[in-house]
Amino acid sequence: MSWTVVAKKDFRDAMRSRMLWGLTALFVLFMAGMAYLYRVFTESGGTGDPTVDTLGLIAFLTSPVTILVPIIGLFVGHKAIVGEVESGSAKLLLSLPHSRRDAVLGKVVGRTAVLSVSILVGLVVSLVVMLALYDTYSLASFAVFGVFSLVLGAVYTAIGVGISSLTNDSGRATLGAIGFYFLVEFLLPLIPTGLVVLLDLQVSPDDIWPFVFNIIPPSGAYTFALANFVPEAGFGTSLGSLPDSILFAGPTMIVILVAWLVLAPLVGYLRFNSRDL
Repeated sequence: MSWTVVAKKDFRDAMRSRMLWGLTALFVLFMAGMAYLYRVFTESGGTGDPTVDTLGLIAFLTSPVTILVPIIGLFVGHKAIVGEVESGSAKLLLSLPHSRRDAVLGKVVGRTAVLSVSILVGLVVSLVVMLALYDTYSLASFAVFGVFSLVLGAVYTAIGVGISSLTNDSGRATLGAIGFYFLVEFLLPLIPTGLVVLLDLQVSPDDIWPFVFNIIPPSGAYTFALANFVPEAGFGTSLGSLPDSILFAGPTMIVILVAWLVLAPLVGYLRFNSRDL
């Protein structure tokens, strides 16, 4: 279990560098601020329904979470390995009884723990705001939202570590993280529209393939997972408008998220394990 030593050290280093405290403050301000803003927005008539409830908050938070959490996850993970290589500490790390596999896995776990603690504290503070100011509560739905938000953070942290493992240059790692985000989160979902326009394709309501490009990105799988497991939140993207297929079921979304969580650092490890430091 040598990777656990790497993970614990990485978590302690984040505490000493105040990364943990900074991220925690960020998510407290974000989650609690959004919870309060939703109350103000609802009471002003912005939603058309004056009831301030948990389900509305979940729908209100989902889109901002799919932007902020992936960016922070990539930020936390994208220099985890390459930073050690550039500073020369990777040779010291690997001279101890740690393999390269231990280094990558330990970094994934350690950095994920840092981000998870920050998100969890933010969720708890927003829960306090919700209990103090909202008309109705759905704690089970909020717990589901919280779990999937933590999973999304873990996925993007793992992707960041995977990218960090691909190169010996931190500048390239940064460009790789930025490129991955825009390619997967913005360009990939636009492919169906591009194909329809360029090839003059006819798409019927029963066609499945255009929607597949929307569930491949981690944030897409996250959103559709919430739409499955918290359907009463009334997401703008609902499964009611999609073809009836197992591809868009909740378990499928979980499989997609787990695949990203496992495969991204695995690819990085294979590259890291095959090159000289």
